[in-house]
Amino acid sequence: MLNVHQGDLIMIDAEPHAGHEMGGHNPENNNIRRPFLVMSRAGYSDKSGLVVGLAITHIHRDSPFRFSIIDFESKIDGDALLLQLLSYDLLARHGKIIGHIHSERQFKSILKQVQNIFVDETIESD
Repeated sequence: MLNVHQGDLIMIDAEPHAGHEMGGHNPENNNIRRPFLVMSRAGYSDKSGLVVGLAITHIHRDSPFRFSIIDFESKIDGDALLLQLLSYDLLARHGKIIGHIHSERQFKSILKQVQNIFVDETIESD
């Protein structure tokens, strides 16, 4: 089992996919791997073998649902997509840790937005 933690940047096999799911870059050329920002806690991954996180695209766009991720070590330069919160089997999808988000402040900001997806909608917001 990989020792994966919140904020890790991983590469994972993203094919096959369906509908609006974010897939790999070009399956015809056997390029099925996609960068992914891990949002789930290590304990969750250890017990389930799954990681929950955000797909990362290579295109930067201005949107409240996208977060710029630039990591020179892993060569990731793109946007983490809030609208692509996904769960993958780390081993079955050949997950490999390639880096870690360096700004704790940035990670906490992204985590807050992910948590907002699950706020009880029956509670009025302030």
